[in-house]
Amino acid sequence: MRLLLVGKKGSGKSSLLYELFKNCDCGGIVCIPVFEEGRLIGKDAINMASGERRIFCRVKGLADFEGIETKNYIISREGMDFAIASLKKAMEKNLIIIDEFGVLEAREQGLFDAMKEILKREDKDVILVVREELEEKIGEKFPYDFKRIYMG
Repeated sequence: MRLLLVGKKGSGKSSLLYELFKNCDCGGIVCIPVFEEGRLIGKDAINMASGERRIFCRVKGLADFEGIETKNYIISREGMDFAIASLKKAMEKNLIIIDEFGVLEAREQGLFDAMKEILKREDKDVILVVREELEEKIGEKFPYDFKRIYMG
């Protein structure tokens, strides 16, 4: 089964997945928001199999590292490597969570290659997070039959 969890930015897709599956026997990554004094400062990647957590990105102007620049964030190279390694290791599990198909992946960068390897496997159940504005793009990059859940 391939399932897309689709929703607006900030709708709680990642937090919901983490809470639902944090105690389950699954693999993959979830990037949860990190707040400081009530303000979003970035996201941390969590390996769903081990629970290990690393900085994934920080809001521009708050990052104390160099990395991959997007519109709003600086993505840690170490965080990206951690996420890719977590996805590769997740192939050992029957359920794999991938958070998320984003702007980099739409350009076949970031987690794209790891996603591609996972999604072509028929023997794995995969939950993939995508923002609603990229839903059409994911169909172009990965022409599979996805079931969909929409969050408001």
